[in-house]
Amino acid sequence: MEATREIFTIMILDDEEDILKLYNDYLSRKGHRILRTYVNADNILEDIDIECPDVYIIDYRLPGNMNGIEVAIEILKKFPSACIMFITAFELLEQEISKHDIFYDKNIDVLVKPVKLVQIQNSLINLLSKKEQISMAL
Repeated sequence: MEATREIFTIMILDDEEDILKLYNDYLSRKGHRILRTYVNADNILEDIDIECPDVYIIDYRLPGNMNGIEVAIEILKKFPSACIMFITAFELLEQEISKHDIFYDKNIDVLVKPVKLVQIQNSLINLLSKKEQISMAL
């Protein structure tokens, strides 16, 4: 008998269409609900007030004027308890994140590309269980 698995709502921001499709297809097959996928920061910031997902999946390097850290900062300003998973090829991202106080004690995970899809699923579960533990402690 298979254990009941949770279904999460997710927004994904990555500048590569094929990566967006891969993550969308994989996570949808796992039963998660993808609210939307985005190729640039402007569009996701316009939509964050419409419906707040359980997890934001964000790449670091993006076209336009904002990178993934800047997008995450805007999200955390509005939703301080948001869960954010960075998936990036930028190996120094954790150092960059540590330069910003807003990320201190937040529910953040960083996966460095190339990632296995199962790592994304495991990170989702860990992020959401950590958020649940924090809210139960309050």
